[in-house]
Amino acid sequence: MLNKDIIYCHEMLLQVSRTFAPTIRLLPKPLNLYVNVAYLLCRIADTVEDSPALSVEQKQDMLTTYTNIFSADSKTAEAKFTANIQLLPGTSKDDELAFNTQRVLNVFQSFSPLMQKHIGRWVVEMSLGMRKYAQSRQKRSFAFLDSMKELDEYMYYVAGTVGYLLTELFSFYSRKITPALKSRLELVAESFGKGLQLVNIIRDMSGDLRRGQSYIPDELLKKYKLTRQTIFEQKNAARAEEMFNELIARAVGYLDKALDYILLIPRKELRIRLFCMLPLFWAMRTLQKIQSNTLALLGSEKVKISRSLIRREYFLALINMRSNHLMRRHYFKIRKDFKAALPETVLT
Repeated sequence: MLNKDIIYCHEMLLQVSRTFAPTIRLLPKPLNLYVNVAYLLCRIADTVEDSPALSVEQKQDMLTTYTNIFSADSKTAEAKFTANIQLLPGTSKDDELAFNTQRVLNVFQSFSPLMQKHIGRWVVEMSLGMRKYAQSRQKRSFAFLDSMKELDEYMYYVAGTVGYLLTELFSFYSRKITPALKSRLELVAESFGKGLQLVNIIRDMSGDLRRGQSYIPDELLKKYKLTRQTIFEQKNAARAEEMFNELIARAVGYLDKALDYILLIPRKELRIRLFCMLPLFWAMRTLQKIQSNTLALLGSEKVKISRSLIRREYFLALINMRSNHLMRRHYFKIRKDFKAALPETVLT
């Protein structure tokens, strides 16, 4: 049964993540399975938090129960969560994954106690943050985040935690990542996760707004004399572009530290390097495309980079991953094209 559940985890990863599934499969065994299961556990929490079918109270109760699965009284929490998760409509692959939480837990519980501790700690941290920021479909049209500080905290919970989680798993797997090196990685791990998350927020901004969901803080809108409604008006295009550029500059600031993170990974851990490199350079290319036509964010189509560019970055990563010099040079070749203000002026 365990082997069937492991196969299920590998197959379900392909169903719920087009971005991370290919990169996770690049990792060496058994690290790829650890990361696979950790990702699915985080995805289950995200499915609860993001579901339009649940009220705020239902989400908060389910996420609290979910965190209890990773405590001493896990069996009681598992039974309650399994019963409550049936409230999801079952119309998506994410819902299907949530319905099969027990299968993912079966694999998770086959890991060593120390590995379970590493993964459980950060899944709990993420879930508690999602509980704090849970919304309902009825309330999404109201202000979600008041300040840039709240945006930063939200990104910590949903993505910065993943940076720390991956660092735990990498150091557990690799003897080359010493305690001293792990400490250095942890200094920039949070920024890695936040950078990728902010790129997603920027890219999906228009679609989120049209659905009545917004991650743009009131503080930023007021700075540029915009609202969530007037941001789409042609007369406000210049100010909207300035606001987008500020967010892009902030994202680049985080991604600069993501590059630092990758450069710290020992060169002999090539698969871990490649796993980290691809999302970074795809994110930079996404921002580059947005920068070339920032106002395209206000359109109805989602901003995406081409498949040919995705493949090109993959092959460049294979060439550059052994050399810090080549990796840094390629990163800053992309970065110099950005028109936004220097990140240092944004992140102070």
